[in-house]
Amino acid sequence: MVARVSTQNQMPLGRSIGRTAKFVRAWGDRELAGLGSDVTEWIVLRNIAVAPEPGASQAEIAHFSDMGGPALVRHIDRLERDGLVTRTRDSADRRTIRLRMTAAGHAHFDDIRAVMERCDRELRARLDKREAEIMQRALDTLFDFCLAELNGKEAPPTTPTSRVRSKR
Repeated sequence: MVARVSTQNQMPLGRSIGRTAKFVRAWGDRELAGLGSDVTEWIVLRNIAVAPEPGASQAEIAHFSDMGGPALVRHIDRLERDGLVTRTRDSADRRTIRLRMTAAGHAHFDDIRAVMERCDRELRARLDKREAEIMQRALDTLFDFCLAELNGKEAPPTTPTSRVRSKR
């Protein structure tokens, strides 16, 4: 058990976010283990599930899952071997591989999604509605800032009205 330490004025914000993310992910992995799954698989399958036709490319999945090529290919190889996804060449660009879920993949993803939605409800239950909304806006703002910085672009403005986000 990790002792809970007050972080106010003691720990850098990035460290607080990082350690929380680490433990939220470990908890998610534990909750998904009974399905033979983990958070990485949920992220990959979710990105495949929400992709518009003609399906997600491996490059898009790598970008949106923040996963390197070799690691992603290993995950996709396993998902394909397990009959959860198919790979096909893009008809317009033969260099591009498109990923789609099979019927078994959709069923497995529905089971995973139910667990992840339950985990999300449990996390949100620890906060009141206002705290959850503020946290989501704050995390979105920090994400946008860091993404812009890493891409060498100007970070979005930080005025209160610029932080208003549409529902994702």
